[in-house]
Amino acid sequence: MKTVLITGAGTGIGKATAEHFLKNDWQVIAVGRRAEPLENLATAAPKKVLPVTCDLSRIKDVEELAKKIQAQPPFYETLSVLVNNAGIYERKRFADSTDELWQRTFETNLMGSVRITRAFLKAIERNRGVIINVSSTLGLKPVAETSVYSALKAAMINWTQALALEIAPSGARANCVCPGIVDTPIHSFDKMDSSLRAQFEKMQPLGRVGRPEDIAHAIYSLSGPGSEWITGASLSVDGGIILAGS
Repeated sequence: MKTVLITGAGTGIGKATAEHFLKNDWQVIAVGRRAEPLENLATAAPKKVLPVTCDLSRIKDVEELAKKIQAQPPFYETLSVLVNNAGIYERKRFADSTDELWQRTFETNLMGSVRITRAFLKAIERNRGVIINVSSTLGLKPVAETSVYSALKAAMINWTQALALEIAPSGARANCVCPGIVDTPIHSFDKMDSSLRAQFEKMQPLGRVGRPEDIAHAIYSLSGPGSEWITGASLSVDGGIILAGS
């Protein structure tokens, strides 16, 4: 039995990723801010899911998270994949961006991942495991009004590459998955009228926006057999949108 730790596991890409690993008989440490969706995940897969609430932007929360997981040997000792998925997104013109927005996004989207990776790096290296950071195509090719989010997602890609070099001697790996436009709560597609959603889909070379399962499958593929020689990579899973211009 192997274990994966997934942040932002309650909804969207994180939830789909947890479900994908569970279908393939993995144990899941499900981390998120809200308890209810994590408990629902645990109820659907008794004894295979360890739900832990945590605000990754707070150092003390991450320290408590590490203690809780280390006190669960069946999960901690078999931890071999860490998926840093949690994040926030707010579209805003740079001229209107505030220090508070930059700091809040930095703490959640980058430092949260840095802290939890630092907390469990020894376990990942010991098990010759994999760190999968969920960045964005905006980290590779930004568009207007995304300077805060894009800058920090680009930083995540660069950090992943440096980390991959540092942990390579242990046999552990680090990679990025860069989603495009995916139908998750962060984009509120469920609240859009049909004509606006049609415009988003028309932008996609493959004719539709992404599904959380598309990203989950890519994350799982980079975590398992057949990917042992892939490290420091940034995989765009975006329906071709990064090729279609701004």
